[in-house]
Amino acid sequence: MYLSIQYLRALAAIMVVIAHSNHKAMIYNIDLLNFVKIGGGGVDLFFIISGFIMCLTVDRNRQSFTSFMKSRVIRIAPLYWILTCVALTIYLINPALVNSSSSHSTSIFSSFTLIPNGHPYLINNAWTLSYEFFFYLIFASFLFSKDKQKLFTSIALIILVIVGLIFPPAHPKWVLNPATFITNPVLIEFVLGIVAYKIITNKMISMKMAAIATIVALILLIAHNFDCSLLPTSLGRVITYGIPMFLLFIGFVSLESKMPKINLLYQLGMSSYALYLVHPFIISGVTIVMRKLGLINIGPLYVTALVVGSAIAGFLCYKFIEMPIDRFLKTKIKNKPVTA
Repeated sequence: MYLSIQYLRALAAIMVVIAHSNHKAMIYNIDLLNFVKIGGGGVDLFFIISGFIMCLTVDRNRQSFTSFMKSRVIRIAPLYWILTCVALTIYLINPALVNSSSSHSTSIFSSFTLIPNGHPYLINNAWTLSYEFFFYLIFASFLFSKDKQKLFTSIALIILVIVGLIFPPAHPKWVLNPATFITNPVLIEFVLGIVAYKIITNKMISMKMAAIATIVALILLIAHNFDCSLLPTSLGRVITYGIPMFLLFIGFVSLESKMPKINLLYQLGMSSYALYLVHPFIISGVTIVMRKLGLINIGPLYVTALVVGSAIAGFLCYKFIEMPIDRFLKTKIKNKPVTA
């Protein structure tokens, strides 16, 4: 695995944690994290990374549709199902603790199947996993064509997005509305990951151009941090987050040979999936505990506990739950390891 990609995974996960921590902190009028307006862009970076990694995976190990999808389920589902069971237990005991900010009722069926039906999941941010699996299905459908697979996948996703733009769904702002789901412009970000793979593996940009792309990406992200006016639409999200993240990705990963190993960032990257899934539990748990202790109004302590606590919990979840289960299943099923 590229060091640069692990660092970008760490960045993506921490951005999402900061965004959700800020949302919770603002409820208590604590705005210490409010200077970060683009935390949600971590999701877009994750989608681009997925597009790249899937190309890398199939080029290194040609698989059938069944074996490819099996490897994806083994990689993604076990930890998600475990944490969804935890969320379900909480929901059954006290429904108000799950999706309290949503006006839609929670769908238990969709929570476990990741099939969108217009209702939020028990783990609300798991909507992104529905897009991941949808991309996997499209991608795997063209495994029969080794030379044209990436092209066919890109064309299929672009056509779906164009259809959605020409015939807008009834509820375009709700990502789990079925019609919105299969035509959402965020699907383009997986295509950007595929394009990034072609650019990077074919060495289409020099080190100088890579550095320039990285700098331009950072400038765009900083600018967008002060003006997120495009965000109300999904296409606006792709422009606001997707394009800068694409430039950041191709620039940063093209500088792989210059990357020093920074163990903290590396471990954050390795545990980014666990961190992404577990941090909503930590944010809610820390908030409840600090409120009961009367410490909730100590802003610096509160937001530090949210972010650092989430990072620590994510690493522990990765080390003691995700990885042992992953090793066990791969040993039992004798499937070649695949990194996401």
